[in-house]
Amino acid sequence: MDKVLLGQRLSEARDLAGMTQESVARAVGLDRSAIVLLEKGQRNLKVPELVQIAKVLGRPLSYFVEPPIPAAVSRRSAPHSAHDSTRALDVELDQFATDTRGLLAQGLILPSDRTEGTRVPRTHQEAESFAAGLRKEVGLNSDPIVDLGRTCESFGLYSLAASFGTTGPDGGCVEVATAGGVVGVAVLNGDARSERRRMTLAHELGHWLFGDAYDTQASLQSEQMIISFAIHFLAPRPGVTRVWKERQDWPLRDRALAVGVAFRLSWSAAISQLCNIDLISHDEMDRLGGTEPKSGDYLRLGLSWDDELQYPYVSPGFVEACLRGYTASQLTGPRTLELLRGLLTADDLPAVDPPSTQTLRRSFEDHVRAGTDA
Repeated sequence: MDKVLLGQRLSEARDLAGMTQESVARAVGLDRSAIVLLEKGQRNLKVPELVQIAKVLGRPLSYFVEPPIPAAVSRRSAPHSAHDSTRALDVELDQFATDTRGLLAQGLILPSDRTEGTRVPRTHQEAESFAAGLRKEVGLNSDPIVDLGRTCESFGLYSLAASFGTTGPDGGCVEVATAGGVVGVAVLNGDARSERRRMTLAHELGHWLFGDAYDTQASLQSEQMIISFAIHFLAPRPGVTRVWKERQDWPLRDRALAVGVAFRLSWSAAISQLCNIDLISHDEMDRLGGTEPKSGDYLRLGLSWDDELQYPYVSPGFVEACLRGYTASQLTGPRTLELLRGLLTADDLPAVDPPSTQTLRRSFEDHVRAGTDA
């Protein structure tokens, strides 16, 4: 990476860490003038210095030395998001995309077989039909999605939950490409409410599948159709209708609460979907929407759900890829832990047998053969 780009990365990481040039300099044993020159791209950075700076700023070495993913991010920002938290999302998304690109290049993650040219639905009926087709493809039919992160991986989208605060941006996604193929990555706000995190991930899945993960200026019509896809993907008409009918003796509000819990929807999303599929009227939706349910409303009915996608979270296929790389000696222990973002400690890593003489000989022969072929 050239000195100018490295300097930009250093300045960005320092700002997000809330540190001054002086405090970074003291922490790594340099003069403030050295940090100033580094950020301007006017000083060479020694490897030991980079290791120290990365540690102080809480960033992996790859953040400073890997080329960045194109900053073409599709995201939905929460109202009144702070500027710093939005920048933090971009940084986390870039880092997760870079890490995923490395696993993809090493063959630890397989490329997606996403169909190119799939257009954004033009009607709510198209959005519902597309969502139903995807669910059928992975054997979900009309049942609630229990592990949304794993399900999204089935379509080539890997996810990570980071901490951006309760008023921070919801999330974003970007396409990751190598010579061997492409996958998608999404970063979510792990501090948002559980049902909002799920809706965000389903929404980003839509952006990924429709091939507009780079479109930061998606039209209002496109956004509406992707939202429509997301809610039908999470809460399909047959499943919602089944839950609704199973509680036909319950009061209207309690039936709506049951639907929301079954499909892990926010209150507004639950009553909107009930209206979308003609189980309640617009007047009933407006009346129900006038009062947000409290925790006691759900507990009174014995209703609850798991707090999925909560920070810290890394989607299971990504975790498995990292551990496969570690046990196959493609990833070092420290790098594996770095990729897993604190989910495991060194003591949690699986035991790895030393390679056999036969394996070493085969590896050496493959290396020699590759050099001869070159």
